[in-house]
Amino acid sequence: MSAPPPPETDESLSPRPASSVHTMEAKEGRTGNAFACERCRKHKVRCVPSDTASICQRCQKAKVECVEHIARRRPAKARSDGQTPNRMRDFDKKLDKLSTIIATMAPSPVQSSLPLVATILPSQPAEIFQQTPAPTLPAAKPASMASASWTPILSAHGSQHENSLPFWESMDDTLSCLGRLDPIIRSISLVHMQMLLDTYRSMVEFFPFVPLSKDCRCQDLFQSRPTLMLAVLTVSSHDSALLQPKLSREFRKVVMVRIMKGEKSLDLLQGLLVFIAWHHHYMDVQAVSVPMLLQLCLGIAGDLGLDSISRNMRNPLQMEDPREREAKRAYLGCYYLASNIGLMEPSKARPMSHSRTLRNYASELASAGENKSDAVLPDLMEICQFMEDVDETLRTQAEQALVARTQVKRLSDKWENIRLTSKVQANDFGTLQWLQLAARIQLYRTAASIELADLDTTLWASGFHLSLRVTLVQTIEQFLDNSTKLSTSQYKFVSLIDWLNLVSTNTTLSKLVLYTPPLSGWDPAELQIAKTFDHFRGQLSSKMPRSRETQDSNEDVFERYRRITATMGTALQDAPGRASPNGTTFELATGSGRTVSLLQDLALPKINGGMANGGGEKLPSLRSINPLLDIDSNDFHWKFLIGTL
Repeated sequence: MSAPPPPETDESLSPRPASSVHTMEAKEGRTGNAFACERCRKHKVRCVPSDTASICQRCQKAKVECVEHIARRRPAKARSDGQTPNRMRDFDKKLDKLSTIIATMAPSPVQSSLPLVATILPSQPAEIFQQTPAPTLPAAKPASMASASWTPILSAHGSQHENSLPFWESMDDTLSCLGRLDPIIRSISLVHMQMLLDTYRSMVEFFPFVPLSKDCRCQDLFQSRPTLMLAVLTVSSHDSALLQPKLSREFRKVVMVRIMKGEKSLDLLQGLLVFIAWHHHYMDVQAVSVPMLLQLCLGIAGDLGLDSISRNMRNPLQMEDPREREAKRAYLGCYYLASNIGLMEPSKARPMSHSRTLRNYASELASAGENKSDAVLPDLMEICQFMEDVDETLRTQAEQALVARTQVKRLSDKWENIRLTSKVQANDFGTLQWLQLAARIQLYRTAASIELADLDTTLWASGFHLSLRVTLVQTIEQFLDNSTKLSTSQYKFVSLIDWLNLVSTNTTLSKLVLYTPPLSGWDPAELQIAKTFDHFRGQLSSKMPRSRETQDSNEDVFERYRRITATMGTALQDAPGRASPNGTTFELATGSGRTVSLLQDLALPKINGGMANGGGEKLPSLRSINPLLDIDSNDFHWKFLIGTL
């Protein structure tokens, strides 16, 4: 007599004869539990029924809904019972232990009452999500899964939203020791992700070191580069002042956990670079500092050996691995950030210096032409090397006038050569023009701060020093005028380096009024520097976007710029003016007896005479005018970005 058929719930887990297994594989192409619930099938574990009808033991322990799987094929015929092999018995024991552990760590159901779409994404109207096609539409969702335990925040199709769940669940697995992701973040659908990914591609112009190809989809980043994907979502969600800070906090948690676990990967490095590049949009007093994040990037780059990617062992006919090109761009990005951020901390040693490897990487990437932005990489590296040259050449506090003039002439000619050779690229990439003018400001700002040891004994030294200050003012005006040409939308895309240069330039212009020592022919009041500050501040403030969301306590970077620069402008207007020692700034009598106007460009080496320094009252410190602002402090730019001023 044949044995009775086994229960339906255990049928898929009962052992099968070898012949029967091969037959099923031939027919179905797989083996598995066709009757397990959706959750057990997803985790590939045994589905054991509980005492309660229509719910298994694992779902009962996790306190989640047990959704029945709708089989796409008829269930296999009943088979006779047999003895379970030892390895199957051991495997079942291990699964039971894992099920117990997971059940104890399972969170409570997500709240069903989430904010409205208009609250989280006010700048993304609902029509966008209805008109924007999804990159890939998966199969229709079974009707039995319509009663999910949480509500999506965006008006996207259920199948599109379902595709984003594996990514968020992988993030939850990473943060298992710190809790679960915010429900608002988990509600970001695949359609919204793709829109943010397209937005990021427009931002790469201002930080061209982690580009993404047009055919790169969210699903690809889910599998290969999850950390980079989370960073892209963070930086490109600048239109939502409520969503972006949440993504920023979760990104920092993910990075902390992965670094503590010893992970060192290109995905982690690229994610950190992107996160730093637009960090000014979500800088937080409680968050880790940018220099510390940069040190993490440099450490990962060193451990991955990105400074020694060589093609010596590769066949000349073999194409270079695209992953190697990504690694080279990431290494260039590390230097780009280290070079520019290092300028904001002159008292500290430079974390990374220019090398031949950097130049070779940039040339190889530009020659390959994989991305349009690769063409600007050699020019960016050359400008960073120029600023490093300025810092090393003019580092001394006191110098002979002839030596200083010679070095300034050499560096000025070098900058002009860089500008001419990169003129074509500068028309296509706005960040290159910003960086060029910022490098010229650094040159004359550093040169004007040098004390000329033979100022009293050399006839033309005073005039040379005065021409440095005037050229510095002119260069600042060029930089600010160039910055007003950006559109309102482009201001959302400028990177941290561009924003630091903007803050530094405004600060330098203020220091020329408040902290510059007296000099023959120098009169900030007559040069109307304060009015220049107000003029460009007004234009920039009108260009910058305004938040569409109501914020009670937090302000975005653009409102912060308007608030702090308004206070700086008030301080400049309230500062007592200082008359020029010789009575006028616009005219300077030279040794040849002719009068030179300081409103025209002065050739630095041709000043043959000057007047002795006159006396003057020392300007009061800005701290005495407004205790909250001290633009002379070394960390002023970081306080500006964080908003603690």
